[in-house]
Amino acid sequence: MYLMYADESGDCGMYDATKPDKTGSKYFILTGVFVHVNKWKIALETLKAFRKKIACEGFLAYDVEFHCAEMIDPHKVKAFTQISVKERWALMEEYAEIIGQTKSFKIISVVIDKTKSSLTKDDYLTTAVATLYEAFDEFLKSESTYGLVFLDRANEKTINTHVRKLLGTGARGETAPSTRIAWIIEDPIFRVSHDSMFIQTADLIAYTLKEKEFPTTARKKFNADRIFGKKLSKSLFQSKKSNDDGIIRV
Repeated sequence: MYLMYADESGDCGMYDATKPDKTGSKYFILTGVFVHVNKWKIALETLKAFRKKIACEGFLAYDVEFHCAEMIDPHKVKAFTQISVKERWALMEEYAEIIGQTKSFKIISVVIDKTKSSLTKDDYLTTAVATLYEAFDEFLKSESTYGLVFLDRANEKTINTHVRKLLGTGARGETAPSTRIAWIIEDPIFRVSHDSMFIQTADLIAYTLKEKEFPTTARKKFNADRIFGKKLSKSLFQSKKSNDDGIIRV
């Protein structure tokens, strides 16, 4: 059995290019990182070792959530403001390297570019979740084993309702058209991101992918746009839905 942990970058709101500061993000990214149950404990110890290391080095206390958006835009949060911007990006790159070097990790990433997508804002979340599920189900089928999905608690009700349609497990027996999920079992399990290093790992992957797909000039001097490609891209599962680079764009 495999366990997948997923988190997002961006929001599900409408994006208006004429009012970029008053609408949602121009992207919605959903990323899952998964590991076999037999490797779960070792993977956790690897993540814990990294957190203990940077705590001992005086960067970030072990009990502080490694949340990328807050780290880069900390709003006077002392845990992050005491670290220089250059050091924050260096920590993120080091974290990405740990993930990429952990061979038991595989990644699935779904990207919606709102400036190009024909989807409406009501479909961003459900489409991303369905696509992630389909790709993970494809992997599980290839391994002839089952899987469970863990997600951050944001959008819990909407996601849970939609996943029950994907699995056909809702009380009313509703199903999602043209989608057959056979290898993922049970409803998704929702976690508080602060309590799960694996959810925080998915957050790091989604955030660095955002920097790759939607780079900003000011951050290129920290190589923010190169972290995902250099450290994480080799861990992508090449789904039938993926582009040539392993990323699923819908």
